[in-house]
Amino acid sequence: MSLRRFDGWEPAESTEVVDWDESGRPKRWVTRREPEWDARERAWMLALDWYESSLCRKCGQPLAECANPDNDPENKLSKRMYVAELPTECFSCKVLVKAEEAWNKKSPDTAGYVIHTAALVDRPPRQALTPRG
Repeated sequence: MSLRRFDGWEPAESTEVVDWDESGRPKRWVTRREPEWDARERAWMLALDWYESSLCRKCGQPLAECANPDNDPENKLSKRMYVAELPTECFSCKVLVKAEEAWNKKSPDTAGYVIHTAALVDRPPRQALTPRG
């Protein structure tokens, strides 16, 4: 889908009668439809492809920076270097890993190729404790 189609654009369409029969009814017609992928849309996609191809496939950083020896942490002469940041705990990943582990124990024959998903939902209200009596 093109960006302009995503933004709500619809192609213009026109039909022209190009031939008539003996009684004056349309015999042949040609319908023309505006192309979805014009030069601007193609340029956007080519630019996106160029940008994505300039990124490291593993870390997502620009290759011009992350593959530059001037940014190597082991290069003592460099003015800049990459450092690892502190990890972030992802609670969606946490429940996915736990779900996968539980599933793999219960159904080892499908381990490794079952897709688990996580959804953010409202927590159920807690039940009030009632005194025993």
